[in-house]
Amino acid sequence: MSLILLFSGQGLQGQRHIEEVLNDTSEYEQALLKDMMPDLFANDIDSTFAGETIFSNEIAQPFIYTLQYHRWQKLRQMIDKPIAFAGYSLGEINAFCCSAELDFEAGLTLVQQRAKLMEEDVSASSGLLSVQGLHSSELEKLLLETNTYLSIKIGEDQFIIAGHNEKLSQAEQLAQTLGARNTKLLNVSVPSHTEMMQAAAEKFRTYTDAMTMPMMQTPIISATEGIKYYAAKQGLQILSSQIDHPLDWYTCMETIQEYQPSMIIEMGPGNALSKMINNLMPHLPCRSWDDFRHVDGLLEWVVKNK
Repeated sequence: MSLILLFSGQGLQGQRHIEEVLNDTSEYEQALLKDMMPDLFANDIDSTFAGETIFSNEIAQPFIYTLQYHRWQKLRQMIDKPIAFAGYSLGEINAFCCSAELDFEAGLTLVQQRAKLMEEDVSASSGLLSVQGLHSSELEKLLLETNTYLSIKIGEDQFIIAGHNEKLSQAEQLAQTLGARNTKLLNVSVPSHTEMMQAAAEKFRTYTDAMTMPMMQTPIISATEGIKYYAAKQGLQILSSQIDHPLDWYTCMETIQEYQPSMIIEMGPGNALSKMINNLMPHLPCRSWDDFRHVDGLLEWVVKNK
């Protein structure tokens, strides 16, 4: 079996993931998390409020890291070693932490620092907008006229753009005028992967330059032009650069296809990445962790498709 794992980004976390994190973390890990997200550990917390809280950038990033870290600890005991990881946006730094086999606290500290620096670099209400149905020339016109930025390329006519909220509203209207078949504001509060995050990228690079990392155990196919890397130092440089440079997830998926895996699993939250893979590679077995009620169902699917 040649397996590739995909680590999802922000936007599809929800109440079921809160419950999973609370059930899977140790008392020590919960003590670390309480400093970052005390509301999630309040006994009388309202579930709707909790669900809204986990979309705040400074909470969403360490929260999703925690979810994916513990899912990987479970899964790695039950499957053959993957041939590669890949991560969408935030997912790539989480994939890096798992590849380098950082302990929970070390990975949490790294992810929290990234989130903190990105949040500090947001000068006004900002976010991300999904745009489907425009080709590159139309997208360039859209970005130029609305003063927004390309954040992620997902397909030949599917993109994520970033900017201040009022600019995104203008971009959504113009996209529809230009013939976009679908637009959607995402539950992400920072203009990730754009020059608006330049200061955060520089500070994160300075922070990581001083770090000594263990060897990576699993290579990562990066969302930076589909580059495959094995060295932790190179990985940290790529992760820093991604903060203020757009991602090319489409090329990353094409590179994944070139390695001809026999199976792909998306770690979640959500199943957006597995849907993309299924559209691009319908012959390849690909499911998300969140497609199953319990990890046993996922493992049965793995065995069936070996």
